[in-house]
Amino acid sequence: MKEKLKKMTIAELQARADELRGIGENPKNRTTEELESLAEERNAIDEELNERRQAAARAALRREQIASGAAETTPVARMAGNGAENRPARDAGSEEYRRAWLKNLAVRDGVNLFGEMTPEERDAFTFTTANSGAVVPTAVMNRIVELVESNYPIYADAEKSSMTSGFQIPRHKSIVQGDAAATAEGAANADEQDLFDFLPMAGVEIKKHLNITRKMKWQSIEAFQDWVEKHIAERIGVAKEQRILAQLDNATYGIAAGNVMANVAATDAGVRSVLAKIKGQGAKVWYANANTIWTKLAGIEDSAGNKAFLPSPQVDPITQGRIYGSSVKLDDNLADNVAYVGIPTKILANNFEELFLNHAMDPRTFEDIVAGYSLFDAGLENPLSFVKVTFQ
Repeated sequence: MKEKLKKMTIAELQARADELRGIGENPKNRTTEELESLAEERNAIDEELNERRQAAARAALRREQIASGAAETTPVARMAGNGAENRPARDAGSEEYRRAWLKNLAVRDGVNLFGEMTPEERDAFTFTTANSGAVVPTAVMNRIVELVESNYPIYADAEKSSMTSGFQIPRHKSIVQGDAAATAEGAANADEQDLFDFLPMAGVEIKKHLNITRKMKWQSIEAFQDWVEKHIAERIGVAKEQRILAQLDNATYGIAAGNVMANVAATDAGVRSVLAKIKGQGAKVWYANANTIWTKLAGIEDSAGNKAFLPSPQVDPITQGRIYGSSVKLDDNLADNVAYVGIPTKILANNFEELFLNHAMDPRTFEDIVAGYSLFDAGLENPLSFVKVTFQ
């Protein structure tokens, strides 16, 4: 067990410890042997966490001593006299300082992710920061320029739930017989007959992984960890929206056939004909890409020549404006001249498992593999609450 615990991160150890404590507080349906085994595992985790925290405290104290000058760093510092003539050049542009600066940043829960500084790196860091703070090395800008932007407003606007098992939602489609009606005095109303169907939510697995070379990770340590997790989460968010779009297009469970409108003119009358198709209570939203918004919707005028589309007065990456009281949102996942219009709260998006991240290293290439996983499904509660429109 000890070797297994050594391979776990502090966050993973803490999560497992919390899980075990929860079981201990509610031990129903557990045998005595199981409880003893879980208690033994919990004690081992607590011991491992304590050892790591002590090691982190020692490392933190050492770094403080080095930074303050209280600790000698290399034999260079002990040379006769001040030794300045024997020291190599140490400034913000040196390779030793760049590596030391990155290692000083790469600390999680007191643990150095990329190891302790070498004597040369400690030397460079101490010399450079003796009379000033830890300046940013001239060779490093700690950011990543994102050229693959993600947005998924349909998923963001959907009605979300977190059921952990597959399920079906009964949908009341119509009253075949027996709706409320006027009757003669004392006469009985006809027995009600209702038509139902079921919206299945079985769940689909959504996965995304990145292979990160050792060189790439080294060159931007601090920024890279945050970017990797954010990037995977965003790409999984896009995949969830793609699942929603596929469900909207599903002939059986998605948008009603009469609400799929092709070759609609980008005119005032055309837009009003789309909005007239939507049934249900709630705010209406248009989802379209930039080309559709600005070449189709933005130019629509009423009979008096007034613009029907009102651009948003605020700088918003998603909401671009309004048209006849309904929001217009930018969605780069859609094709040109295609828009989905409807009441987003009628979309049920269920996260059986929200997001799980796993880390591993390929021993052959030294690449870090960071993988994300989510179990998700979605469906349209009311087939008449959305319209899919294709403009001419």
